[in-house]
Amino acid sequence: MKKPALLITALFVAALSLGAQPQLKKGNLLLSVTSTISMDGAWGSELMSLGFSNTKYKYGSDPAEDAYKCTHYNLLPRAGYFVMDNLAVGLEAVISGYKEKSANDYDNYSEAMIGAGPFARYFYPMEKFYPYGEIEALFGSEKSGYNDNDYKSGFFLFGIYLGAAVPLGEKVTFDTQIGYTRMTYSHKGTGVEDMDTKEITGGVVLKMGFSVYLPLPQNP
Repeated sequence: MKKPALLITALFVAALSLGAQPQLKKGNLLLSVTSTISMDGAWGSELMSLGFSNTKYKYGSDPAEDAYKCTHYNLLPRAGYFVMDNLAVGLEAVISGYKEKSANDYDNYSEAMIGAGPFARYFYPMEKFYPYGEIEALFGSEKSGYNDNDYKSGFFLFGIYLGAAVPLGEKVTFDTQIGYTRMTYSHKGTGVEDMDTKEITGGVVLKMGFSVYLPLPQNP
């Protein structure tokens, strides 16, 4: 836990020492990738869990015995366009998954989520950092499976946040925001043992990530 905290602190110190400011002008692009940590039961991934990872669980004294092998991935990309100075709107996506496999292939469990939706972020530029407000909505589906049994659900997420973007140069900021999300899962049953279900969860979410600000290419 100490290394991530030291890294984040170092990024803030380095950012505050830079004088360059990203341009939040109409016509520029906003590209970013973030990750979340959920609190109070809200949806979210692990803090800064970007990319892919693999975990092996071993039991007993035999070092060659892998009881379970787990693989999970999480990508949260977004792209926006400044429709006016300081206001960017765009689309974001969530692509995540988890797979757990026993060494003897007897037990297999997997989850996969994919979704997309709009977001809007309004900045209030200051000298050292940029406070902002943001709203987002995501629509998508989740599929989970245990051995040969599949379970599919649709989901809808709505979130509202307050945050701050700290410049790391003319084109990059380190972003931190906190807010509230509400997520609804809906499953349509197919029989007596598979009934219609709905799950609603909500709570406080902390997001961190990086954003890149680019001007659109000009026509010759």
